[in-house]
Parts: sequence; structure tokens; C-alpha cells
Amino acid sequence: MFNKKRKLKKFKFKYGKSPSPTSRNLSTNRYHSKKLLKRSHPYTAKIKKFVLILVILLAIIFSIYLIFFSDYFKVTEINVSDELLDSDALGNEISTTINTSIGKNLIFIDTEDLQVKILDSFPEIEEVEVGKDYPNKIIVTFSQYPLVANIINESTTIKKTYIINSIGYAIKEDLESTSLPYIRIQSDEPLNPESPLVEANKLRYILETIIYFEDKFGMRVVEVIYKKIPREIHLITERNFAIWLDIQNPAEEQLKKLKKALVKLDIYNEDLEYIDLRIAGGNGDKIIYKRR
Repeated sequence: MFNKKRKLKKFKFKYGKSPSPTSRNLSTNRYHSKKLLKRSHPYTAKIKKFVLILVILLAIIFSIYLIFFSDYFKVTEINVSDELLDSDALGNEISTTINTSIGKNLIFIDTEDLQVKILDSFPEIEEVEVGKDYPNKIIVTFSQYPLVANIINESTTIKKTYIINSIGYAIKEDLESTSLPYIRIQSDEPLNPESPLVEANKLRYILETIIYFEDKFGMRVVEVIYKKIPREIHLITERNFAIWLDIQNPAEEQLKKLKKALVKLDIYNEDLEYIDLRIAGGNGDKIIYKRR
């Protein structure tokens, strides 16, 4: 009997009180109220979508007009400068070479084509970069090959002097720089300044040989006579004797023979006319020399 009463009491309802809503019911009610609010404006989404499409279409039409029909992107200026800021004349020539770009649409200009055109037209330029400065300007920056030597060309008809760059092209004519080495070239016909006066690899050989000799022997080289056909060079030293080298063989190996011969041949005091290092003997150390 006692247990039955407890069970009845457990399941007894209290009357007179309203059920309180749970948090789940509240969130569901809010969701439905928002949904009903949205449904109360059925044309808002369509209007927004129409406005967005209209704005996109207007932007596309304006962009097409700006790019293809307006003058906004037409090139009006070419700005050329070099890294050292000392080549105004060359900069003007470069600007003239690509002057056909004026008036064209900057967007469609191929800068790589302009770079190739500049390098083909100016062999003295080592590197060039062409960029775009929107809306209407082309920017060109370049660097030149360094000047490395004086060339004295003696032909049967004329004597000319040039200053050449590191790939052998004449950059300045009828001028010389006392701070640069002198290379004398004798030829039947005058050298063509439109082509390299000295091939780049031969020029590098000559310049490196000068440096090596002066460093190892402590004697200055006044000038170098370059003989193209026999493919040899003569180093004219400050003591007025010549050292003959075969340009087809490493200069270092040939000059090492002279270094070994110093115990018997005093090049610093003897009155010599030339030393020939071109001929290799049985042991590779043979040298020929002539006193005055």
C-alpha cells in the first residue's frame, strides 16, 4: 500500500500553471519569424540581383571602352636611362629606335620584342630591361659592356685608334684612354668598326695574359701586338723587349717556362730584343731569345 501511494504521488500533475517554453522552442520560433519576415518582401532579392548584374555589365562596357577606344592607355612617353646615368646620347638613340611604340596601346605592347630590338641594334649594351609604367609610359633601363682596351689599327692606307668594350666592339673612335691597355693590330685593310675588332675570347686571353705577366714578373706591359693570321701575341715590356706567345695555347703554361729560365736569363738587366715561348721542346721548357 505504501509503495502504490508513492507511485501515484510521483506522477501527479500540478494544475493551475502554464508550461514554460524551452530554449529549443525559442530558437525555432525566432527562425520561423525571420523566415516570415523575408517572405514579406518577395521582390527584394530580385531587385538586388538585377542591380548587381547591371553594375557588372556597366563595368565591362566601361573597361572595353577604356582599353580599346579611349586614349587612356596609349603610349605618350619613353623614358630611357642607364645604370650609371652618363649615357644621354645613347639613351636618345634607344628611344628613337623604339619610337614606333608611341601612340600604341601600352597593354598590348610586347616588352620582350622591344628588348630584342634594342640588343640587336646596340651591341655595346650588355643588359636591357623594358617595363610598363601605366597608364601610358615605357621605361627602359640598360647597362653597357665595360670599356677594356685601346686599339691601334695600322693598315696600308690609314692609322686609326678606338676604345673597345669587353666583347671587342669599337665604342669610341679616334680616342684613347691611358688607363686602359694598348693593343696594336696591323692589317692590309682598315678594320671594320661595325664588327668586333678583336674576338671576345681572344680579347679575354690578351687581357688576362697582361695581368698574369705583370703580377708574376713585376714588369709592366706597355702594349700588345696582336697578329691575327699567325695567331700570336707579342707582349712589349717596359724594358723594350717582346715576349712571343702562341694564342692557341694557355699563356700561363708558356710563361711558366720563362719563370724557370730566370736563373739563367736575367730579363731585368740584360739587353734583350725578344723571347720566344711558342716552341715546345722535348720537356716542354724550351725557350728562344735574342739579345740586341
